Amino acid sequence: MTVAGLGTVAGVAAVAAPNAIAVTTDEDLSMPAGAEGAMAAYIHDLTKGEVALMVEGRQVVVTDKQLVARLARAFARAHRA
Repeated sequence: MTVAGLGTVAGVAAVAAPNAIAVTTDEDLSMPAGAEGAMAAYIHDLTKGEVALMVEGRQVVVTDKQLVARLARAFARAHRA
């Protein structure tokens, strides 16, 4: 996933909620330089694999079909529970 001006980073999403379901991956989860502060992410377009990141009051949309698929599977499991 590439964001203009930020370089290539691994897609990471975290949800803090009761009964949260852990999603594991073999990806490198080291944090890139400059990835500090509060951030929120949501699925912007499921069919296109787009994730919107809210960073310091602005929205950045990135495409990461694998991340969106993992989140959608986690949502489906949580919805069935």
